[in-house]
Amino acid sequence: MADKNNTKLSIKKLLLPAILVLAAFVLSGCSTWSSFRETFIAEPQSDTDPSITIGVIEPQTGRYADKGKDEIKGIELANSIYNNVDGYKVKLVKVDTQSTVAGTETAIKALTEMKPVAIIGSAGEASSLTIGEYLDEAKIPAITPAATNPLITQNSVYYFRACVTESQMGEGLAEYAVKELGSNRIAVVSLKNDSSVSALLEGFDSRIKSIAGKRSRAVAMTKEISPSEDEMKEVLNGILRNDIDVCFVSMGAEEMDIFFTMAEEMGLDNVTFLGTRIWGDPAFISMMENHKNIKVVFPYESVLTKNDDTSDTYTEEAQRFQIEYANRYGADDTPTDNAALAYDSYLLLINAFHNAKSMEGEDIRNAMLDFDGLKCATGLFTFDENGNVVRSVTLSTIKDGKPVTEYVTKTEAEAKELEDLENIVSEDSAS
Repeated sequence: MADKNNTKLSIKKLLLPAILVLAAFVLSGCSTWSSFRETFIAEPQSDTDPSITIGVIEPQTGRYADKGKDEIKGIELANSIYNNVDGYKVKLVKVDTQSTVAGTETAIKALTEMKPVAIIGSAGEASSLTIGEYLDEAKIPAITPAATNPLITQNSVYYFRACVTESQMGEGLAEYAVKELGSNRIAVVSLKNDSSVSALLEGFDSRIKSIAGKRSRAVAMTKEISPSEDEMKEVLNGILRNDIDVCFVSMGAEEMDIFFTMAEEMGLDNVTFLGTRIWGDPAFISMMENHKNIKVVFPYESVLTKNDDTSDTYTEEAQRFQIEYANRYGADDTPTDNAALAYDSYLLLINAFHNAKSMEGEDIRNAMLDFDGLKCATGLFTFDENGNVVRSVTLSTIKDGKPVTEYVTKTEAEAKELEDLENIVSEDSAS
């Protein structure tokens, strides 16, 4: 039996490169890929050929290192494919924020002195907030792949964002709950003194009222709790009493493991549970192996099922990303949304450089603002005047231990500007 399994494993290892090569060959016939190749791919350049530099500022050490390294993987993958723009070789210069504000300040000062044409980063809300003022002073356009704090782009002329904001995510979850699931028995459960989801919940509430009317009672239950077992049980009893069929919960993997265990014991595995973007993290996905009958849906830019996506957001670039990612990092390495969004961040910058025909920061910034549905791996990109992406929201679920696309909103969500800045709290600035 062992020899038979080893033979199958050997055949699988031999077949994978062939499948990837064949898929890449098929892609090369696509019009989108042909256009990208004609514009951005050229023969290998010599040392004397001109080059441009894109700065990469990410946490490579410290508490956010995993997210930073994921984004670097996406950036380096994109650079390996599209490493030449209009005859200019694209070089990457990476600096480490060390997952702290002080480290970020040191890194961004060093990076801006190198005068890159653009910058990608950073993972971590506080780090991205710190970077903004330095970008404006140096007039260098930058894009954060996955930081969601609205102030990042609102307070900086040169900062863009590849992901949607928390308020946009909330709108997407509301549309899914009311329009796709047809629910009018929704529960909202949040943690006491947790302002991190305030923007999401505002977007959620706003979208429900716009769909069902301002006097809608679609949200039948609202509760703030401490993550104790007694309060979790009280909430679950309320879900049972109120015949709730959709429940938003803002807790992490450890707490949700307890919560879902209780829900299953009470026969509530027919409820669809909505959550935050962190539900796409490996720790949460691993935890869900214990709760395979529970349906979870959360905002996440999964590219893993774009092949089955019939919406306009699907592009050939999504398939290319999957193929090239597996080819570079191995078929067992599942790409995160941070990696996919960082990949797209690189594509956005080189397209802007190509369209601007200039190395001036203002010209590249204006070219970014001129994008009208540019197709990348995670979808179509159009930016508002503050550098926020205006797009449909992608929601994912978990199947076979991976985050896969569950729903793409039918309407595009626009980021909201903050009027009350005191309501927004980033991670500890001393971290």
